Amino acid sequence: MLDTSNRRKLYTIRASYLYNSKHLNDVFLNLGFDYRGKLLKKGTSPELWANPLQNSMLATIEGMLIFLLENTKTIKKWFSIAHEKNTLNIS
Repeated sequence: MLDTSNRRKLYTIRASYLYNSKHLNDVFLNLGFDYRGKLLKKGTSPELWANPLQNSMLATIEGMLIFLLENTKTIKKWFSIAHEKNTLNIS
């Protein structure tokens, strides 16, 4: 059984009923390339990844690039007049 503090937290996580009713029939297809974990490996030479000592540095750089892309999407959502703030269909 959930205690009251966890029950309150679950309410803040789920989307509102109005949002669910507006987007009940949404089908999001072709939202773009799944770049997480593949961004630098696809764009750089395999010789760069051959050295295991550099893997942690390259993974850190890739994490920063993914963070930058995700924040750019957030900014794009906030300033878009055609989409709601909580929308998931901006790739």
